[in-house]
Amino acid sequence: MRDSAKQRISVTAFLTAAARAVESQRPDRLFDDPWAALLASSEGFTILEKGEDRGASIIVRTRYFDEWLQQLTFEEGLRQIVLPAAGLDTRAFRLDWPPATRFFELDLPAVVEYKEAQLQAHQAQPRCQRAIVATDLTSSGWESQLLQAGFEPALPSIWLVEGLFFYLPLAQTCQLLARLSRLAAPGSRLGFDAIHSAMLSSPLTRSRIQLTKQNGAPWIGAIDDPVSLLASFGWQASFVPNARKGYEYGRAIFPFIAPEALNAETEKLYHMLVTARRLSLEKQG
Repeated sequence: MRDSAKQRISVTAFLTAAARAVESQRPDRLFDDPWAALLASSEGFTILEKGEDRGASIIVRTRYFDEWLQQLTFEEGLRQIVLPAAGLDTRAFRLDWPPATRFFELDLPAVVEYKEAQLQAHQAQPRCQRAIVATDLTSSGWESQLLQAGFEPALPSIWLVEGLFFYLPLAQTCQLLARLSRLAAPGSRLGFDAIHSAMLSSPLTRSRIQLTKQNGAPWIGAIDDPVSLLASFGWQASFVPNARKGYEYGRAIFPFIAPEALNAETEKLYHMLVTARRLSLEKQG
């Protein structure tokens, strides 16, 4: 382990890995991530214990997008998967993939250094073609780095951006969406999680918002209407509140509103699991 690299990794990456590690230990687990505990470090488990639902939102999100990715690759034939801000994700290692599936994982050099050192030390082998791009998504060069890694912009691709946009100002989110949209051919897919501004001000979610600040990673970036926002970039989108998927999967998510009390207003207090399809140029126009 490189301690210097570890010290430069956001606590949210360790938290996500810890949640996946704890879920993987359950007999009724929604997924199995055998490398999560190695990557989480003690920091991740410490932060996880402070949350009211012990990372249920992360667990539900992981399962939801596992299913989404597997459906798009096995049933619809997409073969390029791009993970901007990949963090400590191990889907390339823990899930089976069709032949010729290619993963492109983008993250800061410190994250890449730590993650690769841990995986190599434990001889983890990916189940697909995997390319690592050590880069800053706010820099001017990550697109060219992605192309140099073998990404083919003429072919449809899948873009999964987990656990990022609510940490960014909306303007920065829009910049990233614009940039990735230019690389996404018609028929490409996009998935991400987002929060509504109501979550930032509701008394029911105050303790969670305060906890994110205490962890040094406050939630600041709300997307109140992801469907309209993505339409402006040429995507046709829909979303589901993670609370509904949580009850479907058997994992209740804070603030623990009963299923029968979920409606258009109360659902704003939960993360939105957003998926979208890149439209053809004719339909965009």
